[in-house]
Amino acid sequence: MPSVSDSPPAPVHGATPAWVGGGVAALGAAGLVLLPLGTPVGSALWSYLPESPARATGQPAAFAAALGIGLAATWAGATIAPARRVGGLLAAAACLTISQSIILALYNIAWEPLPALLSLAGAGGLAAWLKPASTGPGTWFKGRVAPSVLDRLQATQDHHFLRPDQREATVITCRLLNESALREALPAREFLKLYATFRTQAAEVLLAQGACLDPTESSGVRAFFGLPLPGPSPADEAVAAALALDDALRGFAGATPHAPICGIGLATGKLTAGLIGQSYTVLGEAVELSRWLAAETANYEVRLLTDSATHLAADQIEDRPLEFVNPPDGAAVEIFQLLGTTGSLSPEALRRRGAFRDAIMLLRAGHTEDALGRFADAREGLTVTDPVLDYFVSLTTDQSQRDAASSAGSGNVVPAPASPAPTEILMPPSASLAVPRRQGKPARKLPRRP
Repeated sequence: MPSVSDSPPAPVHGATPAWVGGGVAALGAAGLVLLPLGTPVGSALWSYLPESPARATGQPAAFAAALGIGLAATWAGATIAPARRVGGLLAAAACLTISQSIILALYNIAWEPLPALLSLAGAGGLAAWLKPASTGPGTWFKGRVAPSVLDRLQATQDHHFLRPDQREATVITCRLLNESALREALPAREFLKLYATFRTQAAEVLLAQGACLDPTESSGVRAFFGLPLPGPSPADEAVAAALALDDALRGFAGATPHAPICGIGLATGKLTAGLIGQSYTVLGEAVELSRWLAAETANYEVRLLTDSATHLAADQIEDRPLEFVNPPDGAAVEIFQLLGTTGSLSPEALRRRGAFRDAIMLLRAGHTEDALGRFADAREGLTVTDPVLDYFVSLTTDQSQRDAASSAGSGNVVPAPASPAPTEILMPPSASLAVPRRQGKPARKLPRRP
């Protein structure tokens, strides 16, 4: 099995071809001062001055200046990464060179900046081009993390984070829920264009939030927080990123005639992550759980679901509990609807969320009548449809009727059973969601009673 070397990547600074090529380009450009080429650039600059300079700079001084600028550009091109930073430094140096020529002309000294500019561009560009490709983290994470994060990885001296290990992280998965419907409604070319746009926009938002993308996810977009470098609070970062992604995808859906419907799932847990060969691989139960939660959003007509581990790990989160569910793989897990970050909800929304949470706890304890009362409090003041609330009211009413029938049949008033048998409840259809609910798969259970 390929292993990760304990030694850091081979340095690229001071590479001989880059230094030699840049030095030759600097020397050749500086030699232009020895030729009778006139002052084409200088004359254009000095024409805007009140008075043209009368005293020309000596050839030795002009040669030394052009050569020195070229060698400095060679150092920048051979040692600095990434290439966009080298380009920015060379552009700034070119502006300073032109400004220097104007300043000297104000003091009646004519200095032609053309050799220096050619030395700057030629030496710096050639050195950057001849510099060998990096063999560090940039090789494995280019395109998977934002440029700022990639720079941090390149600057990290300790590469222990690349070694396979168990790491705490939060996973976000975003899926296109009505993919089948869109594939049937749109021509193949239009569907592929729409799908590519969805993946591109989702990836851009997650990268901007500091995520590490997973290139192995083909049916959507998946990203990790807390990997490859550990963060102070991966769960909080993932919550903020999920909300930003939801906002961006709402705008994306509204801009298309056939509106795509997206679901986002978040899961937190121990993941096995590390560099194997030339690929940084991440595996774990939370990966598949986040993907399943993203699909489960269709069953609740919501856009964001989290697991209980994310609910406990995130400090800046506003959510509300839903049910205990049985994923296809793994143990039963409690899921939550993500509403926002701390401070983002209005006092009225917080009041309704509190009433909903109380109702869920009462329902789990078997107090269905009290739960219905708190659900009514949660509905008070609502101006839009709440499919989750409607679902739980229907579920609680059904449970209350079963409890009443059971009590009437026995002739005694008895408490609700401690552990009711799993019962599949079909939610009422909604015209606002173009994603069919999955029937015949009793994955969801009644809320668990303590």
